[in-house]
Amino acid sequence: MSKRFDNKKLFVILAGLLAVMLLTFIFKIPKERSTLMGNLVEIDTAKVARIMVIPKIATGKPFEFIRENNLWRVSQENITSTPREGAIENIFTEVLAIKPQSLAAVGEPKFKEYELTDSLATRLKFLNSRDKIMADIMIGSFTYKQVQNPYGGYGGNNIEGTSFVRLYDKDDIYAVSGFLAFSFGGGFDDWRDRTFLKCKKEDITKITFTYPADSSFVLEKIDSVWYAGSQTADSLKTSDYLNSVGMLEGADFRDGYKPSGSPEYQMVIEGNNLLNIAVKCFKAEEGDEFILTSSLNPEVYFTSKRDGIFDRLFKPLGNFR
Repeated sequence: MSKRFDNKKLFVILAGLLAVMLLTFIFKIPKERSTLMGNLVEIDTAKVARIMVIPKIATGKPFEFIRENNLWRVSQENITSTPREGAIENIFTEVLAIKPQSLAAVGEPKFKEYELTDSLATRLKFLNSRDKIMADIMIGSFTYKQVQNPYGGYGGNNIEGTSFVRLYDKDDIYAVSGFLAFSFGGGFDDWRDRTFLKCKKEDITKITFTYPADSSFVLEKIDSVWYAGSQTADSLKTSDYLNSVGMLEGADFRDGYKPSGSPEYQMVIEGNNLLNIAVKCFKAEEGDEFILTSSLNPEVYFTSKRDGIFDRLFKPLGNFR
């Protein structure tokens, strides 16, 4: 009788545990999963009028992207510039794809550990035309590990990254896939358009070099043959030069520069299927430095040492012989 009673008691306990497990599976687990499977933010990108970027203190000062007449500009203090190509689209794509993989920690005491304090994190604020905050995200530290590439390939390994994020007004810290600190790192200048020259080598038919004294000349293609001045140009040297100038970006910005005179060096690129591209180069007042601008990005000036972009562009006549 006692043994039967014990078996009945064990059966009741087991049934109770199974009931608890079942209820947990039905109610609690789906609820936890639902908090992690959705995207971190959902915003209508068409209604975003401003994107404020507040970098970590060590990176630089805050700046913002502003939409005006459906065109985006990037601004910091009294400097307003054109964003680099694809910058806004990349921001929206990255942010809308942030999907928590797990809950890493909860609470303000953990913010510093994951670099999610005001001074250590990169903060992104999305605002509409009425300055209402649509999303406010903090991006902190990241970790990475090597994972075996099942498809082989050189090295056989890939690097898998995990970033840590939180919403500004929330305490939950999430682990998400990717290297968001790299995507949104850097300062104001890193988001600006550095375009200097952009044309196809095969479209170029003529370049006019205007130099000091009597050193000016024309590099021109006539009946499929390149000429430097009045003589046939070296085909290999000419090809190398055209390759080097077809796609060119400036390095260091020279904001606020206003030329006080005529340029010392100039070049004009002409060709098929392209508008003439003019490059002007001014000698800096001090040091062995030049200041250049291109008609493709006329509002922007870049600085260059003699052995920098200046040397790549302004070759002497003898270089092509």
